[in-house]
Parts: sequence; C-alpha cells; structure tokens
Amino acid sequence: MKIVEPSIEVTFYAPEDGKTPEESIEVAARTCYKSEDKITDVSAERLIRLLLKRGHHAMLEFGYATAKIVGDRGLTHELVRHRLASFAQESTRYCNYGEGKFGSEITIIEIPGITDPSQALLDYYHESCAIAEERYFGMIAHGAKPEIARMVLPIGLKAEITIGANLREWRHIFEMRCERHAHPIIRGVMTQALQQFADKMPTLYSDQVARLL
Repeated sequence: MKIVEPSIEVTFYAPEDGKTPEESIEVAARTCYKSEDKITDVSAERLIRLLLKRGHHAMLEFGYATAKIVGDRGLTHELVRHRLASFAQESTRYCNYGEGKFGSEITIIEIPGITDPSQALLDYYHESCAIAEERYFGMIAHGAKPEIARMVLPIGLKAEITIGANLREWRHIFEMRCERHAHPIIRGVMTQALQQFADKMPTLYSDQVARLL
C-alpha cells in the first residue's frame, strides 16, 4: 500500500491570439460599453477592478483555467458538486490496481493534521486501508471485475481529477473550498490553487487571498 500527500497543478488557458486571461476578459467586457478604443497595455487591470466592484462577474467567464488534483475520493465527491465546471476523474471501474502500472497496490491519501503522539489514529487508518486492499485483491483473484471489487475500497483512496472552469466559477470554488471550515484536505489543495491564481492574476484574486488565506 502506498501513501501520498494531496497535490494540485494549475494550467491557465492561453488564447491563440496570445492575450492574457485578463486581456481576454477586457476585450469581451468592452463589447458591453463599446469602449474598445480605450484598450491599452495597462487598461485591463483597471477595468477588471471596476467589474468586480460593480458585481459584473459574468465577464470573468471569458477566462479559463484547469487544475489536476491528487486527493482522496471524499475530495472528488465534494468537488464535482460544482456544476459549472468540467471534470475528468480516475475511474475505479476501469482501473485495476492489481496491474503493474499501479504497482500492484492501492494508493491512499494521508490524513492531514494528525497530532496524536501515540500515532493511534494513523495506525487505525492505515490498518483499515490495508485490510481493504487485501479484500480488494482477494475479490479480483476470485474473478470480480474492478467495478465490483472497488466496493470495498476506502474513501481515503487516492483519486486524480482534472477540473476545468471559467475564472468566475473558480472564484466561487475558492469561496466555498478555502473557507476555514472546509474539509482540511480540499482546503489544503484549494488554498494552494488560490495562491497560484493570485500570483498569476492578482487583480482577480488578491482580494480572496486577503480574506481566505
């Protein structure tokens, strides 16, 4: 059994015309005001701040980004509730973890924030997952397809998921998943993502960094 930490890798969509996400948003937004003649090398930031102040968030839908996340199955169950996004998820129906490309073992996500000096909580978790792994491979050995054997796998099973969404939806995702009462695993990866978004597009996300991180 392999144990890994959650992680996230963000990719920002770059239009073929070479514009930045902010510039694409500005071009679209200025259609509303017929103010294309006011576009300069530095005008996008000012306009986006105005859009955010006025609540004209629909214009943020003209920017796009994807993220590949390594988390547990509980994380993916929460994430796919964001209906205005697209998802591609590692499938336990079609992935047979008994195959060599998976190391002939299952992979689980480590529990975050455990401070129990006796390690009892982690021991319970690891032992439970090891039993599930044994039963999973036992079912496979007795002829069960992965889609049936998966029924004994733990919710802590590692799951890779790619999510694509426009920049308005990403703001909503961060509001929900970076909130301090969010599940620690999803908050951990989403706060990493928010910082990457803010580093790339501070005009759009620096306010959320100030509130949520």
